[in-house]
Amino acid sequence: MIRRVGAGVAFVALLAVPGRALAQTETRAAVAEAVYRQARDLMAAGKYDEACPKFAESQRLDPATGTLLNLAACHEKQGRLATAWLEYSDAQMAARRDAREDRVEYARARAQQLEPQLSRLTLSLATGADDPTLSIELDGANVGRAVLGAPTPVDPGPHTVRVSAAGKNAWSANVEIGAVADQQSLVIPPLENLPPEAAPSAHQLNPGAPAPVRSPRDDLSKRPIPSSVYLAGGITLALAAGASVSGLAYLQKRDDYNERKYDSDGEDRRKSALHYGYFNAGMWAATAVGAGVTVYLYATRPSRAASTAARLAPWASPQSAGLSLSGGF
Repeated sequence: MIRRVGAGVAFVALLAVPGRALAQTETRAAVAEAVYRQARDLMAAGKYDEACPKFAESQRLDPATGTLLNLAACHEKQGRLATAWLEYSDAQMAARRDAREDRVEYARARAQQLEPQLSRLTLSLATGADDPTLSIELDGANVGRAVLGAPTPVDPGPHTVRVSAAGKNAWSANVEIGAVADQQSLVIPPLENLPPEAAPSAHQLNPGAPAPVRSPRDDLSKRPIPSSVYLAGGITLALAAGASVSGLAYLQKRDDYNERKYDSDGEDRRKSALHYGYFNAGMWAATAVGAGVTVYLYATRPSRAASTAARLAPWASPQSAGLSLSGGF
C-alpha cells in the first residue's frame, strides 16, 4: 500500500523549473499525498465508496504507479472488476517504465486473476442496421464502430447503449450486467428514418461542430412568388429600357443644341433638349419606384398565393412618369 518509493527527479531538473511552476507542482504533489493517505485510511476501514474517489483524485493531481495500484485494489473491493482490471493493466505498463519489476509482476498477477471473472457486453448490428454515419455510445462515451462484435469488459450494474445516425431516430436500450462472468449480448436494430423537417443538423449529431446560423431568408425563400412580383419586375425592366432609350435621345438633342445654339432656331432646340431631359429623368424615377415596389412585393409576399391578383400600370409624359398600383397582394 505504499504510494511511491522515491521521487526519481534529478536535482538539476528541479533547478530548471521556474519558481512559480515549481511551487504549483509542489502544491499539487502535497495535496495528492494528503488525499492519498486519507484514501488509504478509508480503504483500511472498509469504506471503499469514499476511498476510491480520493485515490482517483490523488492520481489526477500527481500520477504515480503506487496510487494507481491502490485505486485498482479499491475498485476491485468495490466490485467494479472491469475498471480494476483496466487499472491493473495500466499500472503494469507504468511499473515497467519505472523499472519496478516487483510491481509489474504484482499488477500482471492481479489482472490475470480478475480476467476470468469479468462480465462482458457484446454489441452487434441487425441486418439492415449498418449506416456509415452510425454513432454508438456506451454510458455516454462514444465507443465507435470497433466495439461491434467485441466482448467488452464492463462493470456490474445497469448500462445504457445509445445509437444515432444522420436522418434517423436515435435508439437506446438499458442492459443489466451481473456481478461475475456475466455474458450479455445486445443487437442494434435498423434505425427509423426521421421526417424530412425533423432531420437533425450536423451540429446536433456532433456537438463539437459550430452551430448553424439561421438566416431570415430561410423562410422567405420558401414562400411562393405571386404574379404581382413578376408583373412589377417586368414593368420595371421595361421602364429601365425606356429610360435608356430616352437618355440617348436626350444626349443627341443636347449635342445638337450645343452645336447649333446660335442658329435662328437655337431656342427651340434648347427647349426640345430640356423636354427630353425631363422625360428621361421621369423615366429613371419611375424605374426606381418600380424596383422598390418589386422588392417590397417580394419581401412581403404571403405564405400562400393571394386571391386577388395585383395590377401595376405605368404612366409617363414628357414632364413626369410614375406607376399605378392596385389589387391584392
